[in-house]
Amino acid sequence: MLGGLREAHPQSPQVRARVEAVREYLEANMTKDLDMASVARAAPQPLRLHPDLQGPVRCAPYRYLIRLRINYAAELLRTSMLTVTQICHRVGFNSLSHFITTFRRHVGASPMQYRRMLEWPQDHNRFGSETEALLKGPRRRDV
Repeated sequence: MLGGLREAHPQSPQVRARVEAVREYLEANMTKDLDMASVARAAPQPLRLHPDLQGPVRCAPYRYLIRLRINYAAELLRTSMLTVTQICHRVGFNSLSHFITTFRRHVGASPMQYRRMLEWPQDHNRFGSETEALLKGPRRRDV
């Protein structure tokens, strides 16, 4: 994943340094409200960031930023008890609906569905056979 913003073809050391600087800047600031002008200024020399990064790069900077945020959100969904709204803001999204739509597009499930998929194997048969039977239905008392 971290190599997503790498050049596909050999380039000059200066271009590689600028692409690497942009990648590092995006990784360090992914949770902040970024615009592409500030990202372009992060390069050692001014770099015009077209959607294609004006070169043979595998991934546009904005897409790389979104991937970083989605990966971080998935990690938080796996490892924390934060709500989806808290995770949305913590990873740098300003809109909950945009976060959910983007997460679903990248992961194939909404954030809540993703979390439930992770929790299901942990919860399945966690009480043992006798207790599981009680949970499915109360014991009947003969009257």
